[in-house]
Amino acid sequence: MKNSKNLAVCLIAIILSGFTPLLAQDSDYQNIEMVDLKMNLAETKLDLLDSKIRLWEEKPALLEKQLRDLENNIAQLSFSPEQFNYKFLLLDSLLKKQQSFMAEQSIMLASLPALVNQSESDIQATYSAEPITIPPDKYVISIYPVRLFEGTLQLSVERVLNRGNSIELSAMASYASKNGIANYYLSNQSLEYFSAAANEYISYESENISGLGGSFAWRNYLLPRSKAEYSAPRGLYVAPVVMYRRLTLSSFDQEYNVEEDRMEIIEVTQKLNVFSGGFNVGWQFVLWKAITADVYVGGMLRLSKYEDEKEFTKYSQVQNIDFSGVMPNFGVKIGIVK
Repeated sequence: MKNSKNLAVCLIAIILSGFTPLLAQDSDYQNIEMVDLKMNLAETKLDLLDSKIRLWEEKPALLEKQLRDLENNIAQLSFSPEQFNYKFLLLDSLLKKQQSFMAEQSIMLASLPALVNQSESDIQATYSAEPITIPPDKYVISIYPVRLFEGTLQLSVERVLNRGNSIELSAMASYASKNGIANYYLSNQSLEYFSAAANEYISYESENISGLGGSFAWRNYLLPRSKAEYSAPRGLYVAPVVMYRRLTLSSFDQEYNVEEDRMEIIEVTQKLNVFSGGFNVGWQFVLWKAITADVYVGGMLRLSKYEDEKEFTKYSQVQNIDFSGVMPNFGVKIGIVK
């Protein structure tokens, strides 16, 4: 038994001794491969270092080119240190002036409330001493002095409704004669009448114009909306107006009588209706809360029709009493506050 065990040990030792060179040979191969890898890595690092060196060699040339470009740009600039210094000093002086102005403004703003209170007290004292508002129940009775030269007396009554509105009614009585102050007005009338004997229109000069009329106007005062010190009937206003007049035009003319073979003097009488409507813009002054002066301008459409004719008149001149068409309107009136 001992001999068999020894034999087995010997066999194992022989087998192991045979494999030892093979193991040693494999280890050498692995070491060689590791060395090759390290060499390849070293070469790669050397290539990378060489690239970095070339890059650093190119950078100075690039920087030098950029510096040259910058110097060229600076040389092209029209820049002067003296001008810059002058501008800087000017800016500094302006800043100092601005600071002084701001200080003055702060002082003025601090004193503004006292000035405002003082101004308000002065205004209140002025208007409390002489109030300019007129109560709504007041009337303004006016006369149109220019109408007198047309032989017409026109009186108007304006009633104040509120601070911004009033209504006005006018009455007209006309009697124009060549023997009175309306002579110039009558002499400028170009009138015609239809003669049945001659079967045509014949021109004539009217000796008298008489009649009655009336008008209605609504006045809208504009300033009370924005200024408290204004109220009707004082200030700027806009007024739509409608008017009607019934007139009688009379004169004398000569007409040939065929039957008696002689000229006869005949009386020419025409009845005229005048309708008017338009707008006026004016300003009414109120003095001492008792006297008014009103100046106005505007325009209106006037239609005139003789009683014995079917249509309104045509081709009449603007100054004619029987004119039909659009015409300007202006005038002055004087009144009292009651």
